[in-house]
Amino acid sequence: MEVSLLLLALLGHVVLWVAAGNRIHATAMPHWMIGCLSVLCVACMLLVPAGLAWWSVDAGVDFFAGLRWSDVPLPIVPYLGACWVAAVAAIVRWVRRGPLHRPPAVLRWHRTRSVELAQDCTQLAPEEHAHHFLVRLPGNEILKLDVTERAIEVPRLAPALDGLSIVHLSDFHFTGRVGKAYFQEVVRRSNQMQPDLVAITGDLVDRSPQIDWIPDTLGRLRARHGVYYVLGNHDLRVDTKRLGRVLEESGLVGLGGRWVQVEIRGQPVVLAGNELPWLVPAADMSGCPARSGDGPLRIVLAHSPDQLDWAQAQDADLLLVGHTHGGQIRLPLVGPILSPTREGVKYASGVFHAPPTIMHVTRGVSGLLPVRLRCPPEMAYLVLHAAKRE
Repeated sequence: MEVSLLLLALLGHVVLWVAAGNRIHATAMPHWMIGCLSVLCVACMLLVPAGLAWWSVDAGVDFFAGLRWSDVPLPIVPYLGACWVAAVAAIVRWVRRGPLHRPPAVLRWHRTRSVELAQDCTQLAPEEHAHHFLVRLPGNEILKLDVTERAIEVPRLAPALDGLSIVHLSDFHFTGRVGKAYFQEVVRRSNQMQPDLVAITGDLVDRSPQIDWIPDTLGRLRARHGVYYVLGNHDLRVDTKRLGRVLEESGLVGLGGRWVQVEIRGQPVVLAGNELPWLVPAADMSGCPARSGDGPLRIVLAHSPDQLDWAQAQDADLLLVGHTHGGQIRLPLVGPILSPTREGVKYASGVFHAPPTIMHVTRGVSGLLPVRLRCPPEMAYLVLHAAKRE
């Protein structure tokens, strides 16, 4: 057996266990169980090659001299086959996601500008912007915010709503490791854009003391037609009733498990929430106003891209999600590796079109682990446009 085939099998081995870890984090299992299974995945990823290396030394087999099929223990053959299949599939996906990737036609244009928020926080008291030591690691981009503007063509958008603007924020992860001043600056920049709507798609708070940050941070968000949110899996680490109460008292509108209708520019717009699989139920949209002509526009907030199928079934026009952090760490050439969804890194970040639904996945503005490499936090400013009429 050629060394290249062994290396391909090693790649497939890593792909299989990384995929298992991603899917574990996409479930609603208890946090402790997810942690244990994640450790098991890492252990298997490291110990299996180590075990094979030990076997080769013990059996006197030289991999680099060429391994004969007769040398391979029979129980290992099916696993080798699975590894080769996984490796080839991963390479094909990487090519489609990288060199051959083309943005969907509904994305008219996008542009990004980066701002370093570490300097913008120096006007506040030291206790307001003290950061965890990891934040200061060389190359860490956790305080380097990408302000991304995207113009999206929504096929069924009423002409009267052309130019509707949404600031999409997600994954704040209030832990105290990134200081409150950083998030206040994110809020200030959002308000500067004067959006029609602000949509927050989960993972707001990880530690109970940081619930008290909300009035001075998220509570200061402003939009012409309201600030709306859903919760994510990390919000279950605190008292969600208290969290919801503080958010409501701060002027935010929760969409978890329900839908509301608002009027914008004389047009009805349906806003719905889905916090599956962690909080049930998702919004029952069977009672939404029936479609007639161009509307009403249906916008769904969810935490995970795994809810795309659900949004399609609800005839949603736009699905806004987070959860992935864009991978949080992106390797040169390879891109993101970890993405806690059933589809892995397929929907790590960006715009995707699965008619009738357009999905926008933001990288989020922070993270539980305050480290980002080649994957800065993101605040997305979306401008919706009606389809051009013939």
